[in-house]
Amino acid sequence: MCLLLLVIRPVLAADWNVSTQLTMQTTYTDNLQLTRDNNLGEAKKEGDLFFDVAPGVVVTGKGRHLNLDFAYSPQYIHYLSAQADDQVNHQLQMNAQSEIYQNHLFFDLSFSAQQELIDSLGVAGRDAANPTENIQTTYTYSVAPNYKSRLGSFANFSFTFEKNGVFYSEEGGNSSGYLNQVNLSSSTAATALNWAINVKNQALSFEDETANTIAQEPTQEFNSATASVGYQLNERWQLMVLAGYEDNDYAALSETSGEQWQFSSIWTPTMRTRLYLSAGHRYFGWSPSLEWTHRSKHSAWTASFSRAVTNAHAERLNNEAYNFKDAFGDIVVPDTGERLTIQPGTAIPTSLNFINSQFQTGYAVQARRNTIGTTIRYLLREYEGMAQDEKTTGASVFWTRKLTGLTTSHLAVSWDKNQRQNSILSNEQKSVNFSVDTGLTRQLSARTNLDLQYHFLDGEQYTENRFTLGLRMTWQD
Repeated sequence: MCLLLLVIRPVLAADWNVSTQLTMQTTYTDNLQLTRDNNLGEAKKEGDLFFDVAPGVVVTGKGRHLNLDFAYSPQYIHYLSAQADDQVNHQLQMNAQSEIYQNHLFFDLSFSAQQELIDSLGVAGRDAANPTENIQTTYTYSVAPNYKSRLGSFANFSFTFEKNGVFYSEEGGNSSGYLNQVNLSSSTAATALNWAINVKNQALSFEDETANTIAQEPTQEFNSATASVGYQLNERWQLMVLAGYEDNDYAALSETSGEQWQFSSIWTPTMRTRLYLSAGHRYFGWSPSLEWTHRSKHSAWTASFSRAVTNAHAERLNNEAYNFKDAFGDIVVPDTGERLTIQPGTAIPTSLNFINSQFQTGYAVQARRNTIGTTIRYLLREYEGMAQDEKTTGASVFWTRKLTGLTTSHLAVSWDKNQRQNSILSNEQKSVNFSVDTGLTRQLSARTNLDLQYHFLDGEQYTENRFTLGLRMTWQD
């Protein structure tokens, strides 16, 4: 309660935006439980009609001492047949940054709740509406007070303490952790030469594990100390070098500690374009990184690549249920009634660490009445505690068009492939999904929209056709 008051008290001075929403949908599916075809090719799938109601609220506050983004919706689903029990899916995202003591003491708080796959290679639908018994809810939280101070005109000092946790409703290793971080850096008023010293300590503890992995380490600890020096060559180029040492303790088949170094550069030819490139080496091998953003008046292009050690705990903390910005970086109000897409290729919810190599690029363009975008993603997980690799490859394209002043159409096509390999057992598992979503939205009044949607899914040995008629109402303050 005390933590909540720290966030709420300065809210009173913020600029409030409140959106109350209600979505009611009727859906027919020809394969409710995504039943697989048998060896004779004869489908055993059974259709069903189900209804869902999703009240929701979105609150954003931007003030001198507080930034708040909050969205919550409990989605209630009622199935007409006796094949499945009714269910309620909680979907929550809260991000708050509060200034407690002017320019010195700050408080960050975040909560999330969303649905995910228990087994990324199991039966998977587009969202959590199909009662496949392969869906669970993941809850995360992060509480981070931090202190900042200027040491004259010479340096800046900051200290952060973070407590966080990840919990699963069905299966997985519930985990909690803390992070201590001290940073000393050159002041922004300094010359073109800048420097920083960073010391970090992080610990994780895990509860019960899933049964599909080998021996686990219940606790982990990560320690690092780095020093970096950078030089601003001109308005466009900045060069940096970093060196340090890591002392970690977790289950792995190879070294978990060692020296690290990194050379990087930042190129900013315009206010709308930025390129970050780095080449480095850590105890697990090479660790290159790429971050690219380019925005124009009607388009946005992003790309990123990284190779680092992480785990399911950190991955879940970085996943957000709702986005408060669109592909162009503009602030938007999330539609809480929309069935959230289940993210494919999530990591096994255990304590195992893995080397994560991830690439993603996306491009979106607006042209008169049309908005077109595409994303391409690739992810490779090399588990350090077992001879197992996971690979995810995916691509998607979307197109929305404003047909009239009151009618909008949309089309989205996506494809993803998930693979799991074990070098000791010499076996491979894979799952390939292809989906098409299309529909029309008609604005009936300033507060009411009517949606007609069609969804097609082609998965491993099963297909689904789904038709949805929905009514969305929004009250904006």
